[in-house]
Amino acid sequence: MKTFKFYTLLTSMLFFLALGVKAQDYYKLQQANSKLVVEGTSTVHDWQVESTQFNAETLLKRDGTNGVHISHVEFTSPAESLKSGKRLMDSKIQEALDTKKHPEIKFTLKNDDSVSGEKGTITGLLTIAGQTKEVDVTIDFDDLNPQRFSVSGEVPLKMSEFNIDPPTAMMGTIKTGNEVLVKFDLEFQRSNETFSRK
Repeated sequence: MKTFKFYTLLTSMLFFLALGVKAQDYYKLQQANSKLVVEGTSTVHDWQVESTQFNAETLLKRDGTNGVHISHVEFTSPAESLKSGKRLMDSKIQEALDTKKHPEIKFTLKNDDSVSGEKGTITGLLTIAGQTKEVDVTIDFDDLNPQRFSVSGEVPLKMSEFNIDPPTAMMGTIKTGNEVLVKFDLEFQRSNETFSRK
């Protein structure tokens, strides 16, 4: 009898958990309508690189008013996808990020977060060059329609926080600054696929 009650309780818990997941909408990134760039400075001129390949997914639920509840975010990008259009600079960036050893840049949501209105802050774990740090990301949320939304924002970072030595060139006479600014403008489309946590 106790075994029966245990399995009944377990089944009920799984059922309600499934209902909770189902109540949320699964969205996938539309890369063609999205952009991610990193801006920085050097002793010669400012510079910018753009990610040419990235992917993201999220689970969110609208609260029926003017807010959304976010329970999952995962963003990934190959480190070697950061391109400036200049071969030497791209090589220096890949060297600084040690892309052979740490091929992926990743951001995952740490806890469930909510966005009220058009602005909000989410907290996640950002992994670059094998180092993971907690970061707060302030976003502008644009609820385009029930099938589609976009988020944009800027995240200031320091290379030293991820044990990255700022790239240099010309025997060290050209040095990049420690601070960089990550800018993103991402569009998501509702997916009919079944969401499964990795």
